[in-house]
Amino acid sequence: METYLETETDKAESLQRFIDKVKRITEIKELTSELVHEFIDKIVVHAPRYLDGKRVQLIDIYYSGVGILRELTPEEMEEAFQKHMAERKAKTA
Repeated sequence: METYLETETDKAESLQRFIDKVKRITEIKELTSELVHEFIDKIVVHAPRYLDGKRVQLIDIYYSGVGILRELTPEEMEEAFQKHMAERKAKTA
């Protein structure tokens, strides 16, 4: 039980450090190498595959002090992309 409690405490502290980093930066206008190094431990790019006739390539991003967060499904990615494109089109119209 002590080991579990220590592990959970470490996770909470790591997450808090990550949140503190994010609070320091309110609006990122440019993704610099310094920001990537501060926030990301590693990025794993998986081999592409085809799903329902569309090319899909999963990417795992391991955030500093947090680990990997749940990745989006291909359907969620498509939905997020379509929403982004609609917002972008609305801004330029």
